[in-house]
Amino acid sequence: MNMKSSKTAAIAWLALGCMGAMGQTPTVESDHLEYLPGEAIRLSFGSGPGNRKDWIGIYPDGVVPGAQGATAWRYVDGTTSGTTGVTEGAVTFGSGLTFAGPWYAYLLLNDGYEVLAQVHFVVVDASAPVVRRDKATYAPGEAISMTFTNGPAAAKDWIGVYPEGVLPGTVSATVWRYTDGGTSGQTGVASGTVTFGSGLSKAGRYTAYLLANDGYEVLASEPFRVLAPVSAPPKLVSASPADGETNGFPTPSFSATLLPGSGQVLASGVTLSFDGASVVPAVETSTEQTVVRYSDEKLLAPGSAHAFRLVAENTSGLRVTNEFRFVVGSYSNVALPPPIVFESFDSVQEGNLPPGWKGRSYSDVTNPDLDLGNLDSATYGAWTVVNSDRFLGSFITYSNPENPASWQNDYKRVLNIGPRVVLDGKRLSRLATGGMLLGNSGYRNGRSQVLFVETPDFNLSGKRDVYLAFHALWEQNQDSIAATEYSTDGGASWLPVAYWLDPADILRTESGDVDVEATFGTERGDVARYTDESGAELGGTYGAFVAAPLTQALAGYVEPRINDDSTDGKRIEVRRLPAADNQSRVRVRFTHAGTDGWYFGVDNFGLYSIPASVPVLTATSVAGGIRLAWSGDAQGLVLEQRDDVATGAWTPVPGVAGNEVVVPATGTQRWFRLSTR
Repeated sequence: MNMKSSKTAAIAWLALGCMGAMGQTPTVESDHLEYLPGEAIRLSFGSGPGNRKDWIGIYPDGVVPGAQGATAWRYVDGTTSGTTGVTEGAVTFGSGLTFAGPWYAYLLLNDGYEVLAQVHFVVVDASAPVVRRDKATYAPGEAISMTFTNGPAAAKDWIGVYPEGVLPGTVSATVWRYTDGGTSGQTGVASGTVTFGSGLSKAGRYTAYLLANDGYEVLASEPFRVLAPVSAPPKLVSASPADGETNGFPTPSFSATLLPGSGQVLASGVTLSFDGASVVPAVETSTEQTVVRYSDEKLLAPGSAHAFRLVAENTSGLRVTNEFRFVVGSYSNVALPPPIVFESFDSVQEGNLPPGWKGRSYSDVTNPDLDLGNLDSATYGAWTVVNSDRFLGSFITYSNPENPASWQNDYKRVLNIGPRVVLDGKRLSRLATGGMLLGNSGYRNGRSQVLFVETPDFNLSGKRDVYLAFHALWEQNQDSIAATEYSTDGGASWLPVAYWLDPADILRTESGDVDVEATFGTERGDVARYTDESGAELGGTYGAFVAAPLTQALAGYVEPRINDDSTDGKRIEVRRLPAADNQSRVRVRFTHAGTDGWYFGVDNFGLYSIPASVPVLTATSVAGGIRLAWSGDAQGLVLEQRDDVATGAWTPVPGVAGNEVVVPATGTQRWFRLSTR
């Protein structure tokens, strides 16, 4: 898993924390030099490479990125999936850090550990003095307010403002006040606000210090800037889709982040249009940035061209206009017939399996408690049904409630989903609703987690063209395997469906085919190991978790899944079970084996009969319009149309002759289907 003070020290941290962008050198800055435990940490960055997987990681002082997991991390778009490349912006860790001490935040390159920029900050004890400015930047002459807490409350404690890098006591403060707000220091105040009403006239970087009892002992410090007057429109720093995108989402979806320029962006000054028609976006504005978001459920045709147009105006009356042209990428619109067998897991009590399902676990269980809120408890030592809404919240990890909040909230990623999952004409925002089946390996103590679960036998006598379909919520870890297999003889022997591995662990022959013997037979130090009922030590190879015969015939069933990617393995899996046709004892088995290696979720499990002779409908441009034609027997089939794939009535297409028809190219979108009605 990617788990992705003294006076002199305070001055050193200040110099690192306030470094500005020079040329195109990447930078990262913290919004404060010192934080209280649990206080939100905002890290701004600039001049980054703009990769989707560039990321920010927080590590204790002395820990090199890559030597161990980050205590907290996010991709530069603020997510744990990394969907948008951003060159400048900010990432906020809302729960902060629990442990006091010195820390580093790093801007890191493209899912790796190459350091692009770094900043040093400190988490102080909960009782330590802190000082906070009301804004990060000020205009010349603008009032500046400094709030302080946990001061010693001496009457002569004071706040002094100095140019960046100037030590208190070496020169006079640029401006100052005692903590009671006056210049005589009559009353001791532990917490309060001091305002410099006339601000500062000279642009530059400054530091405000909370100083003890008319002296120069630094109790706390805070950087800020005074900006020279400028005249600049809002600046676009990231957008999705990017202009020229050729693999756009299947539904109209837009997001953009803007910097304010000279003045704050006005929410009323933001307008957005899609394909020339005005739409209403959600607009979040602050003094530091504005985020614009819009989405619609309307399904767009693969390969179709579209455009968003964004206009933003700030309080200086300056406006910027950006156009974002994109082409929809390919995607599959999954449509399933009524199931032969279906299990939604919604009626199964949490902590149990559906009737007839049998689990077998060899996971190390060091915490015997049954606790659905603790990923390390015995509850998650085996496959179990859990309410998917639990993953909207937090969990105890490693049986330690004091673990970092970023770990406790990390399993919100379980519900992450890619943008191209489409079912019955609708793009899904979640793959699991209600109850779901979960096999967990992540955030657990113990050397290994090995979990098997089997369905009961299903009687498919008289059923042909049998398919397995389920909603897969799998996240790959470099040392884990997910396997799906089926049996037609009640579990005496097994056949392959799919095996998911880290691409780096899929070994290939000289011709490029998967080398089954090498992939499944190579001993690996980080692959799970377990002791079976007979006392035999097993594991260490991926083949130890495969029930089907380990022959080269498995090559076509081995598939890569991207390591630590919380959306790549989130799919609707539809798999042919050729040997299951007309069989009376068909069962399915799910396997997950890892060493602290994420999770495998299953929802909406079903077996279906999907005839292989479904005709294929094709569209070809011809003189006078578009020719629609299909293969197969035309008997009983009706060609239908409607304007929107998800809504409205389907109506017959006139003029069909046999297996084809020419329809006019009107320039407006229409959808066609073959129906048996």
